[in-house]
Amino acid sequence: MKLAVLGVGGAGGRLAARMAATEPDDRPYVAAVAAFDTDPEALDDLAVPREHRHAFGTTSRSTGDAAAVRAAAESNVRELSRAAADAVPAAADAVLIPLGVGGATGAGAAPVLIDTLRDTVDRPVYALTVLPGADEDAAANARAGLRGLEAAADAQLLFDNAGLDAPAERPPEAEAAAAYEAANATIADWTGALFGAGEAADAAAVGESVVDASEIIATLGEGGYATIGHWREQVTEPPSLLDRLLSNDEAPDEIESYSTIETAVRRSLFRHRSAEADLSRATRALLVTMGPPDWLNREAIVDARRSLDEAIDGGGVRGGDTPIDDGTDLIVLSVCAGMDRPERVASLLAAGAESEGND
Repeated sequence: MKLAVLGVGGAGGRLAARMAATEPDDRPYVAAVAAFDTDPEALDDLAVPREHRHAFGTTSRSTGDAAAVRAAAESNVRELSRAAADAVPAAADAVLIPLGVGGATGAGAAPVLIDTLRDTVDRPVYALTVLPGADEDAAANARAGLRGLEAAADAQLLFDNAGLDAPAERPPEAEAAAAYEAANATIADWTGALFGAGEAADAAAVGESVVDASEIIATLGEGGYATIGHWREQVTEPPSLLDRLLSNDEAPDEIESYSTIETAVRRSLFRHRSAEADLSRATRALLVTMGPPDWLNREAIVDARRSLDEAIDGGGVRGGDTPIDDGTDLIVLSVCAGMDRPERVASLLAAGAESEGND
């Protein structure tokens, strides 16, 4: 699935640049990348083409308030609309807007940017919404951002910094980029595996059941929240030169490959998700299995889709596989979508209301 990735705010811009820099060479999925921020210096530090770095509302930067940034974005809406539309090439199947709702710029400007895109671009627009860490003092911004995104985005793909490898306490601004590098690497890895699954550059890497753009779009749907479950496990050693010359590959037996896939799927569902959520409230799901061809046990993949159907309490489950000839790892992704507000989102909204003095 080809994406135009438009990062908003400091966290969103860094994440967009990271996704573009680390997309898999054999499964490229980033059709274009751009960044929007109230901080021109932060934009200058991004590995994003200069013509796709856009500063706006710089006077609102000092407030740290999402409402002020939203007002600045609305006053610059024509400029933002033109820049955003120009950043979406014809090859893009959809637009992905990474942002951190704990920051004023992402929370305030992303809903405005999405609104303008929906008026000018006839493709789905998704938010990649990064929730603030547990100790971040960002409730008011998070409330404003989440409410705005619920009204604007086709769907929100949630990542929770409280559950990723982000620091327990928010670091000083000067150290923020380095401190959140591990979390950004995780997000870029998982999203790259998902959106790149059907973009094989080599015909030999096309699966028996391809995860194309229409499958992902149908899974994410219109409205609601989605989370990604991910599990990666090394299943074979890199082949030596002698192995390559002699075609000496050791294939796993069916019991071993079946058991490995079954375990990986359950771990992606219940142990390693982008954000905690009650999966039974999902209405749609997608299972992607990637790895060495001999490990893609078809019977196991079919049964795993049934397990995913049970986890979401009977919804629409799609699936696909991606063979990686020289790969050593089995990778499983379980996307659960169409959920109403997860508990973590509800708690942020409640905390934001309390900080604003609302009931």
